[in-house]
Amino acid sequence: MFRIAALSRIPHIRCQMVRLPTLPLISSSRWYQVSPNSARPGMVIDLNGSPQIVVAKDHGGTGRGQAVIKLTFKHAVTGARSQERFRSNDSLEVMLLVQKEYQFLYAADGKAHLMDMQTFEELAMDMDAFEGDKDKMAFLEDGMAVTVQALEPEPGAISWRLPLKHSYKVKSVESRVARDKGATYLPATLENGARVSVPDFVKPGETIVVDLENAIYAGRA
Repeated sequence: MFRIAALSRIPHIRCQMVRLPTLPLISSSRWYQVSPNSARPGMVIDLNGSPQIVVAKDHGGTGRGQAVIKLTFKHAVTGARSQERFRSNDSLEVMLLVQKEYQFLYAADGKAHLMDMQTFEELAMDMDAFEGDKDKMAFLEDGMAVTVQALEPEPGAISWRLPLKHSYKVKSVESRVARDKGATYLPATLENGARVSVPDFVKPGETIVVDLENAIYAGRA
């Protein structure tokens, strides 16, 4: 049995930005179990008495054909990386951490600078603490609400992630070519440079909603 833990506290810096609307705090202290197949980046596991955050997952097999799951961890305090193998019928115990909404300000020197909308302090978190596929960072933009996971009161923030959905303005849509005459979706570029496929009725200048969990078009805003 493996128990979820948490990471080290990130230093706070007083921010001079203008005030933005306060966003809600969501918390929970319940625990639940998952199989290694269900492990995902952002989960923090007590591995042999050491708090480890899941950063990657790979599937493989043994010489006897038994399925194994290889998890890559980052130590919650030291940042050291390691890998462990689990059988699919193993069990991991996951803790639901405190989740708090922050405002993304900017990225610099490998850090994401976020604003706590209740205290108006700046939280600098490693870009590596981002949950999910790194290619989804293309959808990150200034002023976006992001979620920070933390274990309170100690050791504090451990990871951050994008919202489930976000609105963007469409900058351009590729023209349909003759051989794609039957296509219903076309590649589009958003104002922040990210790319997503949109229905052929969407035009440049329109605002759309993107499902960021799956990086797909979700509708007009």
